[in-house]
Amino acid sequence: MQTKKQSLIESLTNTAIGFVISYASTFLILPLVGLKTSAGTNLIITVYFTIISILRGYVIRRYFNKKRYSQLPTLYCFNCEVENHVVEQKGRLFCADCGLVHKNSI
Repeated sequence: MQTKKQSLIESLTNTAIGFVISYASTFLILPLVGLKTSAGTNLIITVYFTIISILRGYVIRRYFNKKRYSQLPTLYCFNCEVENHVVEQKGRLFCADCGLVHKNSI
C-alpha cells in the first residue's frame, strides 16, 4: 500500500509529464478548432487542467488504496517505517507494500 506522500509524488510525476505534452498540444489543437491563443493563454489553460489532473489522480488512488486494503489487518512494518496492512499467503503475513514477512501466522 502506498503512503499518502507516495501517492502524491506518483501523481505529480505523472502529471508533470502530461503537462509538457498538454502544453505542446495546445499550440496544435486550439488553432485546429479555430481558437487563436497566445503562449501565455495556452500556459494558463494547461496549468488549470494540470491542477485538476493532480487532484483527480490523488483522490482516485487514495480511494482504491483504501478500498483494496480496508479489510486487511495492520502491523507496524520496520522496513516501511509505518503501520501498514498485511496480506496473508499460506499462513504467513507479508507487508502489503514492501512484502516483508511479519509473522508466520495471525
